[in-house]
Order: sequence, then structure tokens, then C-alpha cells
Amino acid sequence: MSATLTRGNTSILPQELIDNIVDHASDDQEAQKHLSLVNRAWSQRTRHNLFQTVSFELGGRGCTRLSEVLRTNPLLYQHIQTMRIDHDRRDSLDSSFPSILGVIDPKRLVNVHEISIYGDVESNLNWGTLPPGLRSALYDLLAKPHLTTLTLMDIRDIDVSFIGRNRRLKELALCGVKHTPLSSPSISSDGPPATHLAAEKCSLRSLSVGQCADALQCLRAAATIVPQPVVLKVYSDGYDDKMDTALQIFSRNVEAYEIICVPTGDLTGTIGLPLHSGALDFARLPKLKTLRIRLHHVQLWCLLSGPSMTITTSLVQQIVRLRSTNCLEDIDIVLDLDDLLHHWSLPTGGIDEMLHSVFNSASFVRAWTDLDNILGDNGAFSKLKKLRIWLEIPTHVARSKQELDSRVSVFKETVMPNLARRGILEVIY
Repeated sequence: MSATLTRGNTSILPQELIDNIVDHASDDQEAQKHLSLVNRAWSQRTRHNLFQTVSFELGGRGCTRLSEVLRTNPLLYQHIQTMRIDHDRRDSLDSSFPSILGVIDPKRLVNVHEISIYGDVESNLNWGTLPPGLRSALYDLLAKPHLTTLTLMDIRDIDVSFIGRNRRLKELALCGVKHTPLSSPSISSDGPPATHLAAEKCSLRSLSVGQCADALQCLRAAATIVPQPVVLKVYSDGYDDKMDTALQIFSRNVEAYEIICVPTGDLTGTIGLPLHSGALDFARLPKLKTLRIRLHHVQLWCLLSGPSMTITTSLVQQIVRLRSTNCLEDIDIVLDLDDLLHHWSLPTGGIDEMLHSVFNSASFVRAWTDLDNILGDNGAFSKLKKLRIWLEIPTHVARSKQELDSRVSVFKETVMPNLARRGILEVIY
């Protein structure tokens, strides 16, 4: 690579390769010096691609560096399409305020269509205590009318009513978001008109939620025509009656539904509480085609174990309710077999014990058999194509594929023969 490299020779390299080369050298000053000697056509095209996505922490070193780059090259603002903003409570927002505003400039970020803001997981980002100028700039940025994807996580005291002004939003994720109208959003006078979802049909397609009941209720209140997503993802942590009530009105058009059972385990051995019954209420999803449940193996009892050997489980009960009418095509149950409490000291027979529990324990076998009988009714579930059980086995755990194959084969033949015979059941590991 040299300064004499001709324009014709550079054009034969795929642009993606050029981008990767330059991006890989972002922290290597010596390599950057050599790259600066390469034909200028390289750097011009690469610059456009490299700045399509930017990630930084509010008040962090990366934010300061990015602010300097944008200040010296203001044309780069127009190439930014995706922004991921993180927050660490250890960073001072007051001292780095100018550099933050140098990056978050709503008037210059004309082509941003995807924004993610992640608060501090332990203490959350307290929106109400942000410097007023920063809070105003962030609200103006989030209220941009061309935004199509928005993710807010671990944020307290934020007024999410601005979401009701966006008619083009396609993907929305709200997790750990505490809505409060006390922090009224400050929208610039030249910002988007204060039209709500009632004035125009919302384009929202995907909704991911967890611990955000107040925020969902705010969205309901701001819209006469409530958004009806096709994809709904729900995190079980913090799912309560209030959350369940708020979600019901968003469920009519859902075709793909995913439940993520968040591990809340610690050294006490507590992994998580049973699933809220509302999360398993599939009957309120009349257009449901794809169901996916992701959980840790020690949470499986929440899904499969009934109160007694004569009372069916919540999952089986809810599947039974779908017999009369349903559109179910695919069911995925994803089991994480990692040991949360003894990650690096899993006993030799640990994985075998886990698999035995999943496939052979009496209470689980009964539930699997019930599912096989119910879903195996071709008249009731005529559209069902696949039931997949995914076993996510840790990479550091030694396991014999032959033993796994044998165990799975016995499970299919003896526990779920109906679905196995029709080629519907798959166990993937």
C-alpha cells in the first residue's frame, strides 16, 4: 500500500473490504498515517460508509473525539443514519456538555432514522436530572419525523408522549422505561407539528417491551388509532397486571410473538418467578402464526410443571384454548442450558443431569406428552409446520454428539411420537 497506488487499481477492491481495513485501523495511529497516503477516492467513499453508524457514551472519551471529528468535518453529519447512545453514571455530563451537544445536533443530523439510548443498567439514566440544554437536544433528536427505529432502555423520568408524534416509526423497544409527564418534552419551534397518531395511521410494525407499563399507557392515551404491531416481544421481568392490561390493546394484529424469560438469578440460587398468566394468553392474539419462548433451563418448570400431576400446566392450558381457531405455524422453545451459578465449574455430569431433567423428569414428560397430543391433532392445528426445541449448550461444556443423538431419538419416539412421526418436531443443539 503506497501513495503511488493508482485510482484504477483501487477501484477493483470491494468497498466493503476497504471499509473494514480503515475501520480496523481506527485506534492505530501508525496505520492511519499509511492509509492517509492511499488514493483520496478511497477515503472519500469510505468516510460516507464508516459514519453511517456511530456509537458513543454520553460524556465519554469517544463522545469527545467524535465531537472533534464532526466539528472539523461538518459534512459528516449528513452521513449519520444510526446512533447508539450509552450512559455510564461515572461520566460527568456537566463537564462534557459542549462535546455532547457537538454530536447531538438535531438540525445537522438530517438523515438519522435509527436511535438507541441505553441507560446505566444498575442505576438507570435519570432523564429528569440531565442538564436542561442536553435534555432539550435529546427530545428534539427523538422527535425527528423521519425516525423509523427507536430503542429506549433503563431510563427514568422521561415523558414518552413525543412518540405519539411520529407517523413513520416502524420498530419501537421500551425496556426499563419509567414514564412521567413531569419532564415535559421541549420541542423546538421549528420541530415536527404536534399531530398525534390519531391523525394518521401509524406504521409501527415491531414492539419490544419490558417494565414499561406507564409508557405503554401513555402511548394508548396519545392515540385514538392505537398502533397494532405485527411483531411483539415481551420480557418477563417485571411483567405484572398493569403491564398486562396495557399490552392487551396492542395485540390484535400480532403474528409473531416472543416471550423472553429474563434470568434474575444471583448466588442465592433464585432464578426467576413463574410467568405471569397474561404473558401466556395466546387467545388474545387471533392472528398469531409464530410463537417463540426463550428461557433458562431452570425456569422450565414455570412453563411445563403444573401445580400437581392432575392439573395441566399454563402452557398446555393456553394451547388448548387455541383449538377452536388458530393460525399457528411455528413454535420455538429455546432453552439456555448454561449454569448461571457455576459457569466455569460445571460438574462432569452436569449437562447430562440438565438434559435428563428436560427430557425425562416425570412432570416435564407429562407436559411434553400433553403438547404432543394436543398439537398432534391435525384438525385443530392444521397449519402447524414446526415445533422446535432449541438446546443452547455452553461451548465450554464437553458433550458427546452420539449420546445427545441417542437421548433425543428416545425422547421423540417415546414422549412426543405424534409430532415426530409427522416431521413437525425438531430438537436442535
